[in-house]
Amino acid sequence: MAKDQNLEEVLIARNNDTGQVGAVTGLNEDGTPKMTDVKSAKLSDLVKFSKGQNPLEAFMSNFVRQCKNPSTFGFFRVPADRYDTVGTVIGDFAKDPEANAEILKDNKVDVALPPRKVDSPQEQKISAPEESKGDAVAEDTANAEKEAKYRPVDESRIDWDTLKEKWGIDREALKQSGDLQEMLYNRKSKPVNLTMSFAGEKYPVEARLSFRTDPDGNVKVVPHFIHHEAKLDQDFMGHKFSKIDKANLIENGNLGRIVDLIDPVTGEKIPSFVSRDRYTNELIAIPAKSVYVRDTFGQSKLTMAEIAQLKQGKPLPPKEVLCRDGKTRTGIIQYNTDRRNLEFVPGGIKWWNKIHGIKEEPAQSESAAQETEKTAQTQQQKTVKLEGEKVRVSKENTWLLEDGRIKPLHNWKKHPLTEEQTREYAAGRVAVITDMPDEKGQPTTVYLQFDKNRMKPKTSLDDPRVKVAEESKTQKAVNHDGLTNEATKHVAEPLQKYQTEPKNEAQAKQQRKPKGPKM
Repeated sequence: MAKDQNLEEVLIARNNDTGQVGAVTGLNEDGTPKMTDVKSAKLSDLVKFSKGQNPLEAFMSNFVRQCKNPSTFGFFRVPADRYDTVGTVIGDFAKDPEANAEILKDNKVDVALPPRKVDSPQEQKISAPEESKGDAVAEDTANAEKEAKYRPVDESRIDWDTLKEKWGIDREALKQSGDLQEMLYNRKSKPVNLTMSFAGEKYPVEARLSFRTDPDGNVKVVPHFIHHEAKLDQDFMGHKFSKIDKANLIENGNLGRIVDLIDPVTGEKIPSFVSRDRYTNELIAIPAKSVYVRDTFGQSKLTMAEIAQLKQGKPLPPKEVLCRDGKTRTGIIQYNTDRRNLEFVPGGIKWWNKIHGIKEEPAQSESAAQETEKTAQTQQQKTVKLEGEKVRVSKENTWLLEDGRIKPLHNWKKHPLTEEQTREYAAGRVAVITDMPDEKGQPTTVYLQFDKNRMKPKTSLDDPRVKVAEESKTQKAVNHDGLTNEATKHVAEPLQKYQTEPKNEAQAKQQRKPKGPKM
């Protein structure tokens, strides 16, 4: 059985001397990467690495050992299953890695970590008198960054025409969705579908967006591409995640402590907060000195002890909070670097009870989980109209309503749903669509449900409640999986529901055709 491409990655390399960019197909005898054109490369010809990292580490080790000047090359990872789209985009950005450093940072592969500087005791002793002065500078820097956080991006510096041409980004669409306001205040948009144009070709890509101001004052858009999972098995800025670190980042999104990270430019160790973007799975770090914790969450005051605990990256125990809508809710409060603010951790009470070994009655557990989920989804929202009724849709996840319930769907991939299908899906059950066109244009049975792990809808030709719909089993195997049904192996037309043999005389004649020359 072929490996799942969702679990594989390929490499794109750049020769920093010549500017050549190509997809990696192996190593030359001199240790340099063997490359081929990114756009015309066949995925089957590229070197693939499982996400366990060991094969990649072995490849990079051989490269560093054999290549006379490893710093001549830069490497960027690309998910194998999205190479046709993301690979071309990353290849284009890699032509100017300095200008696109912010975009490429999550795909860049470090050839070698910068050396760590360890001060001798004598140097530490000499620098000790400057400590108080350094603290004052750090405090001033933190205050400046705190003010910058609430200072909006200068929209007059945004070249909307270029963004429209290169990314397919429309200002009015961002404004109507509420994403423009978020981006102008140094936060990210929701996931959006981009149409990226390079070399006269267009590529559809899903990503979150943010604005960055360059040293010249010009505002650029930075796409945050969606990854299947966070890369927690490899070092992150010189830090190796422990089992508890990985569990925290996966289960609640926040590391939960301050760790020393190495600045890739200066090699300096910086105490930092780390969180995982729950949409894109990228890791976001900010210096601990830049973290600003307000003394109020919702309408409830925080004690000095609670503020001190939050400034260490730790969560607070379940806390009852008076929210801005006047309602009282209980949840786990923690600082999140993606939002650059305090948050109610989604599913926080359930997570808290799990790590502290607290057992709840089923009814209490379900109620707490629902309340926490509801609270998490109400932090940021937008107003839309569905079927003439005004409802509040979560801005954190457009597939959910403000109160955490699943948003009803009335169409799926331009196919209208019945009231019963809409009701079943919104209730978290499986909606059975019996007339959905398959890849050959033939109606087939499809199962639509909300994926609670990825927090978005998913469809399958396999009924989650059983194995495969009996009437579509042969149709799925032949039309979708590329398997052969002996009774119809010579039939040219796609199979239909319930069909396991030729449906008419014409197909029967095709099936009876001789396999070789007559004797």
